[in-house]
Parts: sequence; structure tokens; C-alpha cells
Amino acid sequence: MKTQPFLLTAALLGVLPALNAAVITESYTFNVGSTAGDIPDPGSATFSQLISASQIVQLTEVRVSLDLKGTSAAPGWAGDMFVSLNRDLGTQTAVLLNQVGVTGVDSLGFGYNGWNVVFKDSAANGDVHLGQPTAPATILTGSWQPDGRLSPSGSSRTALLDVFNSAAANSTWYLHVADLSSSGTMTLNSWTLSFTGDTSSSVPEPQHFAAFAGASLLGFALVRRFIRR
Repeated sequence: MKTQPFLLTAALLGVLPALNAAVITESYTFNVGSTAGDIPDPGSATFSQLISASQIVQLTEVRVSLDLKGTSAAPGWAGDMFVSLNRDLGTQTAVLLNQVGVTGVDSLGFGYNGWNVVFKDSAANGDVHLGQPTAPATILTGSWQPDGRLSPSGSSRTALLDVFNSAAANSTWYLHVADLSSSGTMTLNSWTLSFTGDTSSSVPEPQHFAAFAGASLLGFALVRRFIRR
């Protein structure tokens, strides 16, 4: 019973910072389309978008929707494609696709015609590197985990979307798309960034300083009263 004043003070101070916290989700879709979205075969293209109006200061999840398909002139070859997401041209890069189907004994990979998918680290369908469309479909659809591989024939997946966790959403985001072999062509029709995160840091806003002060004074008064007994 003698520790009650201390516990009350700690509880008050621990709860008050959360008064300013809110977790929200935001989505931004970027339409590209034919010509502008055509990927050289072989070759690469980078698509950048500045996010400046987000309220999220600490990301807890990033998801990416990708509509990347073979052109009508020449159907694509999925195993040729590499796609990554970077934030502010820094070291934070997630590998969404890295020559799907390529293994130590298969250098060609899967030959399907593209993707209309959502990349999410916890997606139930599992690793996109191993997934194929169900016949007669030629496009992979649904929600999939990013490839995450730095080496297409490896099994280590260290470049998932959680590399962006704790960063701010307001940044310039770069989607890099490369066709690594001259067999089939693809077009980026659109891509979407979906963010979930906290709208505040752990530092309270000015309007909560009074509450902190009140809690501190209450705790101090209780401690003094406890000591005098």
C-alpha cells in the first residue's frame, strides 16, 4: 500500500502521451499507362512521387498495389522483371519482384504475363517469388508478400516492406521497374502506396503540457503526504 502514490503518478504520466496519438491509413494512386509506363526491353524506368500532405509521422505498415502487364504487341515474361520501392533515394529499399520463379536450377523463371497485385508483408498467399496464376489466367492477382530477395536464386528475404517502418510517410517515393532480358515487354499501368501509421511522435503537443503538469503536481503532493505519515 505504501507504493500507491508512485504507481498513480506513473500511470498518469504513462497514459497522457497517448492522448495525442492516432493510427490512420492513407492511400495514394498514380496512373501511368501506355507509352509513359512502357518499360524498355531490356532496360529500366523509374517513377517518382512526392508525398507531402500525409499526417503519418511514424509508419507501421506500407503496402504497394502494382498493375504491371505485358503489352498487346508483345506479352511479358514475368521472370525477366525486377521492381523495387525506395524512399528518398536512401538505403531503405524494398524488393517487390526479383525475377520470379528463378532458382539455382532455373534461370528463366515464370513466363506469365504480369501482375495486378497488392504487396503486403503479412499476405496470406505467401512469397510472390513462388506464386503463379491459376490456369487459364495469365496475370497474377491477389495479395502477396514481396519478393524481398537481393539475389533472385537465393532464399534470404531481407528487403521486405518493413524496412520503411518508423519512417515518415512524407517523402519522395521511387518505384524502379527493370526488364532484365529481351523476351516480352511490359507496361506499368498504375501503382498505389498505402500507408498505416501514427500521426504523432512520443512528444506531447503543447495542449497536453498542462495535463502533464497537473499529473506531476498531483504525484508530488501524494508523495509528500506519504512521506509525512
